[in-house]
Amino acid sequence: MSIATPYGDNARSTCEIPADLVLANLCADSAPACDLRQAIVDALAHPLGYPSLANASVPGDVVLFVLGKDVGDLQPVVEGVVAHAIGAGLTDRTFRFLLPKGTPGPMVESLQPAITPLGENAEIIVHQPEDQKANSFLTSTQENRAIILNRHLCDADLVVPVDVARSKEAFGYFGPYSSIFPTYSDIDSQKRWNSPLFVTRPQRRKRRVDEVEEIRQLLGLVYNCLLIPARGGGYAAALFGGAEHVEAESARRLNETWEPYLPNLAGAVIALITGGQAGQTWENAARALANVENLVRPDGAIILATEIRTRPGVAMSQMAESLELTDFESQMRKSRHEDAAIALQFARTLAQCKVYIRSELPESVIDDLDLIPVESDEECRKICEHYKDVVIVHDAQNTSVRVADTPVSS
Repeated sequence: MSIATPYGDNARSTCEIPADLVLANLCADSAPACDLRQAIVDALAHPLGYPSLANASVPGDVVLFVLGKDVGDLQPVVEGVVAHAIGAGLTDRTFRFLLPKGTPGPMVESLQPAITPLGENAEIIVHQPEDQKANSFLTSTQENRAIILNRHLCDADLVVPVDVARSKEAFGYFGPYSSIFPTYSDIDSQKRWNSPLFVTRPQRRKRRVDEVEEIRQLLGLVYNCLLIPARGGGYAAALFGGAEHVEAESARRLNETWEPYLPNLAGAVIALITGGQAGQTWENAARALANVENLVRPDGAIILATEIRTRPGVAMSQMAESLELTDFESQMRKSRHEDAAIALQFARTLAQCKVYIRSELPESVIDDLDLIPVESDEECRKICEHYKDVVIVHDAQNTSVRVADTPVSS
């Protein structure tokens, strides 16, 4: 049985796996939107369960769209907002677009023509967590932690977060407003949140979810805009409106298309990471592992199919030096490296099964991580035959597979 599996930026694997070894070939029925810009326009024009921007604002108001760090296609989002503002007669409001730290300069420059139709009533801003003047003290949490956020978040009359919809249990997801905090907080808050123990300790995760919700309430956020992932990368739809309505609808759509059931555990899982080059990150690899690690039998294997080109961070490099997961968890307890949570997720998965990986990195780099490099489709086939049965998960960074007794459609 020849199985063609697209992954990475534009790669494709064609693996000859005997048909009787394939338990499931999971691919979401979620086609990319034909025109994401128009999808944004339509979503803003038909809000779910809350008044439109026109009815929720008055002339002179500042409307701030806050782009989450996982939103990979910024231009059609910005263009869609501008088109809606003009079409709805909102040119007497000021529209600002807040982007995460590290947004590439060429990308920022490419957005300037998109806001030109609004003239002086539009602005692109890149968050600077180290700049004290760029951030404001909002208040303190119930745990007496200072909440310091980008000053535009504190000053805007209306705030619309824009993020990628994810399953509640997804790696690094702390609720529908986790795109706001800590992404747009000060550097000290971001370092505090780099503690990775939420990966192994559910109570730590709950505390983070509660903190984000508290910040949402203090900011008085009522809107949300979530992008539904599409297979192969990109987005299938945009949802906008009252937060509860948007979250309920996104949860329904994710459940229908991105949360399949699997009847049995497998010896091997092929986890394909998609989304173009922007999607080829160690964070997405960690998301994929978190999504599929529960599908593998003890002493089984996961094959990550990626085109990752960036070298691993400091915490990932330290991972292979620890012999046991408990040792590494103790080591990471005080770590504030940006990739600490990613490293702990890899360590947790490696404690359960072997992890093979296809990437664009030298074999020596992969070996140093205690991962096993895969160089060809033929090697992949041999691994699958060794483990007797296999599940293939397309877009594994978005697919949250649940094990159940109900059958799975291929």
